[in-house]
Amino acid sequence: MVNSSKKRWIWAAWAIIWPASLFLIYQQTNLDNLKWLDLGAFTALAIIVALFPIMVNQIPVFFLNGITLVIYLNFGLFVELIITTISVTIVLLQVRKTKKDLFRIPLNYLMFFLMSVSAAGVYNLFDLPGDASQALETPMHIIGILAYSMTLFMMNHILITLTRRYIYGKRDKFFERSFFWEFMTTIYILPAALLLHLLYHQIGAVAVIFIGFSIVSTSYILRLYYRSSNMNEHLRNVSEVGHELTAQLNVKETLDLFMERIVSVVPADQAYLYDVTNGEELKLIRLYDPKKLSFYQKGDRMKKGEGVAGLVWKKGVGVRYGKRRQWVDKWKVIAPADSESLMCLPIERDNEIIGILVILSEQRNIYEKYQFMLIELLANFMAVSLLNAQHYEQTKQIGERCALTGLYNYRYFDDALKGLFQEGAPKKPVSLIMMDLDHFKQVNDTYGHEAGNDVLREVAARLRQEIGDDDAILARYGGEEFAVILPNCDSIRAAEVADLLWHSIIAQPFHTKNTLDSDQNVSLKMTVSVGVASYPENSEDDLELVRHADRAMYVGAKQKGRNRVSIYHELNQKTENIPS
Repeated sequence: MVNSSKKRWIWAAWAIIWPASLFLIYQQTNLDNLKWLDLGAFTALAIIVALFPIMVNQIPVFFLNGITLVIYLNFGLFVELIITTISVTIVLLQVRKTKKDLFRIPLNYLMFFLMSVSAAGVYNLFDLPGDASQALETPMHIIGILAYSMTLFMMNHILITLTRRYIYGKRDKFFERSFFWEFMTTIYILPAALLLHLLYHQIGAVAVIFIGFSIVSTSYILRLYYRSSNMNEHLRNVSEVGHELTAQLNVKETLDLFMERIVSVVPADQAYLYDVTNGEELKLIRLYDPKKLSFYQKGDRMKKGEGVAGLVWKKGVGVRYGKRRQWVDKWKVIAPADSESLMCLPIERDNEIIGILVILSEQRNIYEKYQFMLIELLANFMAVSLLNAQHYEQTKQIGERCALTGLYNYRYFDDALKGLFQEGAPKKPVSLIMMDLDHFKQVNDTYGHEAGNDVLREVAARLRQEIGDDDAILARYGGEEFAVILPNCDSIRAAEVADLLWHSIIAQPFHTKNTLDSDQNVSLKMTVSVGVASYPENSEDDLELVRHADRAMYVGAKQKGRNRVSIYHELNQKTENIPS
């Protein structure tokens, strides 16, 4: 975004340079013999050509340079500047900028003024004899015209590059696609422009109709070709993104990749991805807001029919707006600042809406119909990929989790611990806590296995609540045994965690029912024996870490009366008391 200071400097530079320079050029121009009908024909041609720009990287490319060459040769620099200004205004009106973008009008006037004056200055350096009708008589005349055209072309691209770098802060490469498109159009239009010049001196303004029709037709055809080529490239990109999405087997990564690719396919300043939750409300699950302008954050919710997203969910049909006033009244609460263009579409799977995507841009009328269709196609890819990822994660969870407690099972625990040691000795400490419920068999025998299951589920819930480290791995080791892997954790910290886990089990009784006696409510006081071992303090590898934690639990806790925490290195200090 261009700051206010730069905008003021642009307006000031235009006010100082443009009117005064134009007046000075006017004073040196003889308009007495001006053929107004002919001038009107050339003006009309320039305006028509300006109506069909080819937008390359948001930069308009058109055949105006060829027309202005002929106008300059026949009517002089002042007339060429006036007609160029009119044509540039036509182009700017097509872009339909907002009030905050009005500074682009004087900026473009200055740029085209500098281009025209520079090209005319280079042409005058050749000091060619004769009037306009003799402009193609000698090789030097041809060279002068080529120099004029190339100066116009190079100045245009240099000024665009400098403007985008120092005013908009964009580090574009000099030789981009727009450079080659403009070079191609300059080379293509030059012979047609010279032919128009020759015919004009032979048959008059009628030449504008004959040659002008060819120029305008070619401009329109090239515009259609570029749009078609651009659309095909976008389709290829969407296809590649679709393959990327289908390769994802993780729900989070699928959603992140979708948002990352969406903003690369279409211009976007903000993007919102909503999930349909329980068929009752929308929940914001992903937000793209690089400028930090949004009032919303992940987790925000809205009802069906609320806001643009809620209305699209309710009606089941996407919308596309080019101006802020078309949608701002439909937006819930505060609309994103400076946003103009909007696309909102439902994400469907099996004829059911599972999400809503909203994309916003600060530019007016930036989204075309084909872009809406591309995003819709990409959203369908994502919906299918998301389902595949969900199925994969569900299957994976069944294989990794204990069905009773929801904790990781022994297989996952074993793989995770081996994974920490598979590339050699870990650089950071690893600790292991082993826990075994005391006298758990009596619970099953006295109150039934359902009561025992209730206790195991509650133990898992309490342990899960106490484990705050996201890297920690909590697992049901087997039966009434539980284990916790603590990466990047030494024995001192591990002992503290073990004490918290032990206390969470003994602090409160467990409530269940006696399934062997008419489902009578019972309250059970449970205790647990805990063993702790750490790498590299008292273990050399993963197998020894498990053996030492298990030994600390049985020898240091179970055999010492149960219901306590035992640290392995404390056993080593009293080896004479440890039974063989």
